[in-house]
Amino acid sequence: MEENSAKKDWVRIFSPAILGVIFSIIGIIVSYAELNGSGGWSLLGIIALAPVVIILLTVDVFVKLIFFRYKTAIIWLVEILALGLVYLLWISRFG
Repeated sequence: MEENSAKKDWVRIFSPAILGVIFSIIGIIVSYAELNGSGGWSLLGIIALAPVVIILLTVDVFVKLIFFRYKTAIIWLVEILALGLVYLLWISRFG
């Protein structure tokens, strides 16, 4: 029974919002590393991804700590739907 509980903890920790934060931080690091080689254009990647990290962390905190404390499946579902909605709004506005 403990193995199943440990697996749920990892799945709860690495929810879709946290995975998005990890990918965004990797993008920021890559943009920063390429800053000199791109002539400054990589700064746009840093500027674009910094708010994404803040938004994703805010969504994660609200969903995990305030709304759905220990319901892993619901956390995943709500975060996927929230991220999909944000993506659709972003595409409809800027795409």
